[in-house]
Amino acid sequence: MAERVPEFALLIGVFLGLSSTVSAAVLTGTLFRPLLFGVVVGYPFVAFGIVRSDDPSEALPPKLILGIGVALGVLTVGAALLERPSVGIVPALLAAALVVLPPAAYATRFGADVNPLSPIQTLVACAAVGAAFVAFAPLVGSLSAVLGLVIGLSGALYADARGFRPTYRQQRLGVVAGVVVGVAVAWFGLSMRLPLEATVMAPVVLVLAPSLFVALTRAKRK
Repeated sequence: MAERVPEFALLIGVFLGLSSTVSAAVLTGTLFRPLLFGVVVGYPFVAFGIVRSDDPSEALPPKLILGIGVALGVLTVGAALLERPSVGIVPALLAAALVVLPPAAYATRFGADVNPLSPIQTLVACAAVGAAFVAFAPLVGSLSAVLGLVIGLSGALYADARGFRPTYRQQRLGVVAGVVVGVAVAWFGLSMRLPLEATVMAPVVLVLAPSLFVALTRAKRK
């Protein structure tokens, strides 16, 4: 029986996620929140099954899982904007990112190989997009800075999974640069009297991102 635990966990996760989403959608007549609820219910069981399985890619092809994750992300954004326009594009994108990232991490771990960009190119692209969301945080809200952190850090972790290994000197420079830029952004925001919450969140993200990357990848460098 113990050998079947991963398979049972996967089946339970899929069943609970789908049943929770469908039931809540029927009862409420909406899809955005039921979809997020189904993801929260189902993903932990699927993750448990993946971790406990010797080779989960046999039952869950990485490209298929990535495709399902992307489809769920697009559905999340669409449902948010159509059903709850007051939510706004940034919270909708943040919710979609949190839905897509676990399948994307799985696909990366088990070699889906669908990204045409190199690890460094991916890192640069994600960092640029993340920085743009952080820069617009004082205008559109603090969640934009959080989304920027999620995108930038995800790109860095993807590059790390694909073999990108910055030296200790580069890591230290990255952390110092984050602190310097964060302080500069905070000073600029306060001097321009921009909204306080976003003005504080943007520097926090800039300081936190390099440190988080170093902390999350430290074990691979020992």
